[in-house]
Amino acid sequence: SWRQFLFIYPALVLLAASAFSTLYEIISKKYLKLIITIILVLIAVHPVRYMINNPAYSYMYYNQIVGGLKGAYGNYETDYYYISQTEASEWLINYLEDQKNDSIVKVNATYSVVWQFREHPDIRTSYMRYEERSNYDWDYAIVVNRYISPYKLKNGLWPPQNAIKVFYADSVPLCAILKKESGDDYKGFEALSEGNNEKAVEYYSKALERDCSDEMIFYNFAAALYNLGEKQKADSMLKASLKLNPEFEPALMFLGNIAGKENRISDAVRWYELVLAANRKYFEAYVELARLIEESDLMRARRLLRSCLMINPLYKPAIIALADTYRKSDPDIAAKYYKLADSVK
Repeated sequence: SWRQFLFIYPALVLLAASAFSTLYEIISKKYLKLIITIILVLIAVHPVRYMINNPAYSYMYYNQIVGGLKGAYGNYETDYYYISQTEASEWLINYLEDQKNDSIVKVNATYSVVWQFREHPDIRTSYMRYEERSNYDWDYAIVVNRYISPYKLKNGLWPPQNAIKVFYADSVPLCAILKKESGDDYKGFEALSEGNNEKAVEYYSKALERDCSDEMIFYNFAAALYNLGEKQKADSMLKASLKLNPEFEPALMFLGNIAGKENRISDAVRWYELVLAANRKYFEAYVELARLIEESDLMRARRLLRSCLMINPLYKPAIIALADTYRKSDPDIAAKYYKLADSVK
């Protein structure tokens, strides 16, 4: 949002400066001018102190109404321009040079670092989402605290234990460099993708012995177990992932799907509602939830599907599901929606 505010910020600076200038001109008594000057100096103490202590990250300053950067942490974005990853990249380059590793090093990051490593052809960089880090093959990862669950940030679950270096501003962790301790998580993902569920379970069991802080490992482990018919163990794994991140959408969705297949309607409804509470753009949840409640609350089911289509008008499953709700009561309306669905690629 700040980059949009930049368009009007210069005008606000001019207006504020003009207001203070006019105020000094209007007030004739020297002691009142002195009081105003002291007030201005006092309210400048916190931002000036912050900029002196954190010269590279001055754009992250938050005022004392929210408790400074510490109070904003987990409630507002902090390093939203990924500035800290430049410092992290420089540190990692020096670290790898000290290691004197002759092989190719794979560095993944939550925002592109191609430019930072442009002069180091022996270091290959790739983008990844932090939540999906176990689905990628990497040696080191540069992770900025943006797009990380607020629950994790507020409860000390980030940076993870395999962080070898953390960069701070005002004691707030901005960026972490992670070192992969084992490739079992990625091997498990490969096995799962190939349909080898037994092997995936074996790898994920080993991965969890080293890392219990990755919700995606629990999720993929649950998928492999479920495919093998170990439904109770799969359920436990999914709930374990939610202890790390209560708004982890894939796990919530999976639990909803399991409950739906087992005809536990109220449980399924609750899980799907939690998915939408976490992310209103998780379109699949609208469709599944609408189908579950269609018989008991037809109007709500239609409202859900229309809400989905308001966000994504071309989401074909929602169009078809909405058509299905009219199939018996109004075939003509249903036919129009089916026709619309056919036109969507």
